[in-house]
Amino acid sequence: MSTSINALFSATTASTTATATKWKPAGGAAEAEGTWKAASDAGSSAGSAALAALKGEDSVELSGLAKSLTGVAGKVFASIGSKGRAMLEDFVKSGKMTEKDVALGLRQMATNAVKDRFVKERPQDEEDKDWAEKLGAAEKAFKIKTERMDKAMSALNEARTAAYDAFGKDEDTEAFQAAMAPANALFRAESADIDREMMETVGGDPNKIKGDAFKYFATKGEEAFEELDFGAEAEGGEGGLLSPDNEKGKAAAKLMYDLGFEGKFWANGLAQYAADVNIPGIGRGEVDKSFPGGKDFEPSAKEEAEAAGLPPPPTTVLTTSQTPGLQGFAKVIQDARDSLDASYTAMAKEGKGVNFSDPTGKDVERLFGGFDRRSLHAIASNKDGTFSKNEQEAAQSIMARQQKEAMDAADPLGTDKAAAYRAGVKFLDEASQEEKESVNWSVQRAALQYSYEKTTKETGAPMERLGNGSALASVLKDALEAQDAQTADVMKSIGGKTMGGEGTGYVTDLKSLSLFRDFLPNLSVRGPGGPMSVTV
Repeated sequence: MSTSINALFSATTASTTATATKWKPAGGAAEAEGTWKAASDAGSSAGSAALAALKGEDSVELSGLAKSLTGVAGKVFASIGSKGRAMLEDFVKSGKMTEKDVALGLRQMATNAVKDRFVKERPQDEEDKDWAEKLGAAEKAFKIKTERMDKAMSALNEARTAAYDAFGKDEDTEAFQAAMAPANALFRAESADIDREMMETVGGDPNKIKGDAFKYFATKGEEAFEELDFGAEAEGGEGGLLSPDNEKGKAAAKLMYDLGFEGKFWANGLAQYAADVNIPGIGRGEVDKSFPGGKDFEPSAKEEAEAAGLPPPPTTVLTTSQTPGLQGFAKVIQDARDSLDASYTAMAKEGKGVNFSDPTGKDVERLFGGFDRRSLHAIASNKDGTFSKNEQEAAQSIMARQQKEAMDAADPLGTDKAAAYRAGVKFLDEASQEEKESVNWSVQRAALQYSYEKTTKETGAPMERLGNGSALASVLKDALEAQDAQTADVMKSIGGKTMGGEGTGYVTDLKSLSLFRDFLPNLSVRGPGGPMSVTV
């Protein structure tokens, strides 16, 4: 197989296995290999000890914030560079954030980083290998198709050139059409044969196989991570990682970002932190030097120490405990179904029917107005066939309207499209994990990020680095770049009526979009071993 799934997703590479190195909580005894210790055993000096080691001293005078940060928050604070630490200290001193807010934000960042690394590096089982083989077969089929299509197109162009030359002499339209008829027929027959061979080779639609494979690996990785004993500490205690969708943690991290704590201040340090975590079943890793990198990124604490000739910061110890996580998605689906049924019953008792087509939207608002975004996604995606087509379309329309409202708020006069596209990306990044695993989410995010970057380049305005969103979103954005798609066409294709376009609005099949109806071109994606060809 030409492309491994690990290569497709990896940002760090495992350097040791979970059984190769024992770790122990700061201030505690050695624990069994591959276990995760509760944060309350870490000791309140975790952040202080890390900073002291960073400076190469047995003790050091620390700020009030540094002294207050313990467990994972203290370790992440010690991993980022001096400019990032100074910025966070200023937030606290100026009253913009509390010490608890900073701790929550750092724990949220750590949770995301460790989860992302686990998803990329987790061991593959037989099911994973089967899907990887399917990916390889689909990639090979696309390569063969591209080569054959190039040859067929070259032959058609040669025939067209000759026919045009003859047309230029006598300008006989009928003669031109007659001359082109055999070449056009041959091209159509060749195209049909290429598609037939590709479908037969991989046993189905390669577009769907590739999309399903990316979704499979992302979903399975997320689910496997949630099965680990990572959990979260009680609010206010010495914390480990947070639960995947901890709202307070997300809010704190967003506040830090809004205040200017951008990725360039922490990306290098957070990558080092995640690589140092001894994840059960994986071990520690090494930072891929091509990520996050960049001359505009501030050095991590480790890089600063190396430049100054000081000892590096200590290896990070992951501290965590088990607490209940979010309400399961199955419960969200059932609650939404029960709520809709209760509303239908109440309306029937009032002698009212339900009019989903009412332009005033009164019935839809009554039925769906109380749902949060996660519940709307449960209805819109209809994962287990619980909801009707009218219910799905209503939820999809509301979700699109919410996204549009977020974009309009950033560009109320309609004069700053880049701001609107950026706001759309930020809005989607706040979605639930279930929504982020959907094809629709990746399509919407890829289109908005591409439109933001293209518009920003055209205007010459400063561009913010928005990350990739998901593996599929990254591939789709690369496809748009390869096509040099026009922003208007991109937004029209994904927009739907609510967004002011003519597309589907809610995407479940990439081939429903005119942008990707035939097949995606080969894309150059950088893996650990260098560039590689990836298609969807």
